[in-house]
This record gives sequence, structure tokens and C-alpha cells, in this order.
Amino acid sequence: MMSHAPALKVAIDLVHFPSQVRPIRSAPLPDDVLILLRIAAGEEEAISQAIEWTGRSRETVHEASGFFIEQILFYPDADSYRVLGARPEASHAELRRNVALLLRWLHPDLDRQGERSVFAGRVTRAWNDLKTEERRAAYDRLKRMSLAEKSVLRKKSRARAEPKKHALNPSNRSYKHGPYGRPTGFHRSLDIDPVERRGFLHRILLLFFGRAAH
Repeated sequence: MMSHAPALKVAIDLVHFPSQVRPIRSAPLPDDVLILLRIAAGEEEAISQAIEWTGRSRETVHEASGFFIEQILFYPDADSYRVLGARPEASHAELRRNVALLLRWLHPDLDRQGERSVFAGRVTRAWNDLKTEERRAAYDRLKRMSLAEKSVLRKKSRARAEPKKHALNPSNRSYKHGPYGRPTGFHRSLDIDPVERRGFLHRILLLFFGRAAH
């Protein structure tokens, strides 16, 4: 049953609907990503379970697991936890286990064409960031600082964009108002009382023709 393996369902769906890669990258990892790592590493027990749960072929579940790892764990902006298929609260033992599974998947015995060798450096760098308490604490601190800096930059960017949006929206324009609440300045002529308008025209005609208009 697919309810036993939500991560596997997501992985299989991604193969058929790769347009969903972007939103899944920004979402937290499923709780059971481990099953995908075990399948990719060639663990027969995990592969048999996946076939039973999904009704799919061995090739399908293996392809889906590898595709998920490449697209969701190894995308360029993924942090070291995600590269290792783990959440930030993962234990040291879980991180070590995941590293072993990923390196097995990348080993030439399973990657005979060497197509996945480009990912080996990502895995080893991620493990170097997190393999000791001291390194993990330093990495977490830098990550928090980076996230805080990005948050400040986003707020500044929104603040700069907001006045432009405000200025471009005519409904946001505010004008000074004179007596009786009528606008002053350039827009005052748009709200002149009819009696005042006739007096205004009368003075204009006097100026040009030297006599009153009838």
C-alpha cells in the first residue's frame, strides 16, 4: 500500500510529473526518505517492500529513488542536511547511516557508467560539515546567519518596491486640500464650483477682449 511509503509515492510521481520538482525542493523532506536511500543503495529488503507496496517493477522504484535523490537532495542550493537526506534535527547516527547509503549508491559497483560520480563531492563535503559536534555547531551557526541576512535583504527589497507600487497607483495619490475640502494646486480646477467657474471665464474674457462676455 502506498500509504506505507509517502516518500516513494512522491518519488514515483516526480518521474511522471517533473514540473513538481521546484515546489518539492522548497518543502520539508518526507519522514521516510530513508526507504529511497536504501532502494538506491541496492538493499534487497527495501526493494522488495517497495515493489509490494507500490505494485511497480524493480526498475521503476529504483529509477524513482535515484531521480528523487538527484533532484530533491542534490539540487544546487540544498544545504548539507538535505544533501544527506536528513532534517536538521537528525542524530549523528542517522547522518552517518545516510552517508554510507549514498556512497554505496555512488560506488562503481552500482554506477557502472560513472554517471553519478559528479555527486560524490557533494556528499563528502556535506558530511565534513556535520561529522563532528563542533563542525555541526559551526555549520548551524553560519546557516542561521545566512538565513537572517537573506531575510533582511528580502525585507529591504520589498520596502524599495513598495513606494514604486504606491506611486503608480492613482488611488494612492494624496493632495492638499483647501477650504471646504476641495483639492488645491493643479487639481483644484477639476473641482471648481459652477458659479466660480463662470466668474473665472468672465475674467479671462475681460483680459482678452476688454469687455464682459454675455
